[in-house]
Amino acid sequence: MTTTNCLRRAFSTTGRRFTSDGSKCLKFTPNKPSATTLRHLNFTKPLSYTKGQLIQEQFKEANVEFKKMMRKIGAKKREMDSKNLVMNDYEAELLTNIVSMKPSPTLLSFQFEPVLTGGRREKNRLTSDDISKLESMGYDFVQTNRGGEITFHNNGQLVVYPIFDLQDFDHLTIRCFVSKLEDAIIETLKKFGVHGKKTSNTGVWVDDATKISSIGLSVSRSVTSHGVSINVCNEIPQLEQTTGFVFCGLPGKTQTSMSLQLGEDVKVDDVSKEFARQLAKQLNIQTIESIDLEDLEVD
Repeated sequence: MTTTNCLRRAFSTTGRRFTSDGSKCLKFTPNKPSATTLRHLNFTKPLSYTKGQLIQEQFKEANVEFKKMMRKIGAKKREMDSKNLVMNDYEAELLTNIVSMKPSPTLLSFQFEPVLTGGRREKNRLTSDDISKLESMGYDFVQTNRGGEITFHNNGQLVVYPIFDLQDFDHLTIRCFVSKLEDAIIETLKKFGVHGKKTSNTGVWVDDATKISSIGLSVSRSVTSHGVSINVCNEIPQLEQTTGFVFCGLPGKTQTSMSLQLGEDVKVDDVSKEFARQLAKQLNIQTIESIDLEDLEVD
């Protein structure tokens, strides 16, 4: 599973919608204090795809490691309870302080330098000639361990990685999270005067044959990564015509952008911030803390 626009499919499930009944995904609320604030890091300059993955990985691992630590603490507390032992005041205060350090839901917003990425399905399938053909379009090629097949990113395309612990929201399943992402995208497009809708294929479309936004997620210990791409004002590469790869494994489907639909320029940063507002609204998150960054040093 992964994010971004795709040739064939960004999910490692199927090329078709895997959430069978979005009507069941109505309302979700945070069940932990940390989840009442959405932290939005908006990167204002295009970064390399590799740098974006390093940044995402650090945020994801911080969430996963915190969950591991809390499981160990929970096991120790159950052991104490079984022995009728009680924490002293210092231990209780320390535990409270640790719990308060739980990471909040985080959105990482990027534009990437032109790149094509291959998912796990492509590892043993793409030949050196295939890769050369892709790179002849002026895109670097990066093989990844995500699910799915071939995807593209370029300047003017908004890529948003939601780093969320789904267990921080009551009854929020991965299927419903995808549905809420789609709803947030549709509402974001509407704010700019662009029509978007759901179809039988995951993502957001302007009509049954033209896609404007793709969704794909990776989930580890209920923590999400990768996520959403929205074509804002980017060039749409003619990958199928040039390389023979079929867009999302769906012959006859094409892509568009917000600028193409409107006939005017749209700023990626404006779309990024509106999407953060709409996703927070979908999940009943009351506060958004947003910061603009040009880059971020990672270990």
